[in-house]
Amino acid sequence: MRRLKLLTNAILKTFADMVYNNQRRVHRVWIVSPWIGGDGLRRDPLYLLIEAVRRTSCDVILITRPPKDVWHQDAINLLEKYAGATVYYCPALHTKLYLLECNGFRGAVLGSPNLTSRAEKANREIAVEFRTTVTADDDDVATVINELTEYVSSLRGEDGVYLKQSSN
Repeated sequence: MRRLKLLTNAILKTFADMVYNNQRRVHRVWIVSPWIGGDGLRRDPLYLLIEAVRRTSCDVILITRPPKDVWHQDAINLLEKYAGATVYYCPALHTKLYLLECNGFRGAVLGSPNLTSRAEKANREIAVEFRTTVTADDDDVATVINELTEYVSSLRGEDGVYLKQSSN
C-alpha cells in the first residue's frame, strides 16, 4: 500500500488517527512543530495524539522552538508526562512535520499546521499525507518518507538544536 493525499481539513486529527489506528505496532512518532498547544478538550489535536501513544511503548520525539509562552510550555509538559516525549529545542524551527514509524507501515503529514487547536479549527491550512507499507527506495512514497525521516533525525545534531534538560 502506498498513498499520497492532499489534506485541507482535520489535518492534525488525520495524523492522530493514523497513530491511534497503528498503536499496536508503532515504534516511533516524530512531532516537529514550532508551536504546540491545546485547549484541553477531547477533540484537541494535542489530546488526541497523547491518547494515541499513551498506552504504547513507542518513542515520541518532539522538536519545537523554546517556549516563551505558558501555553507552549504546558503542552510540552503534557507530552513529556503522558507520552514520554524526548524534547529538542530548535530556535529557528519553521518546519511542520508529523511522522509515524511502525512495523510494516510508515506515514507522514507535511504541511502548514502547527500542533495547535487554532491550526485545526480556525486557520486555513494545507498538508500532504504520505502512507506506505514499502521501505524500498524504488517506491516514490517510501523514498520521500525515508528522506523526511533522515531530515528529522538530522535536526537533532544541528548547531543550535539542543536537548531539553530534565526538570526532575
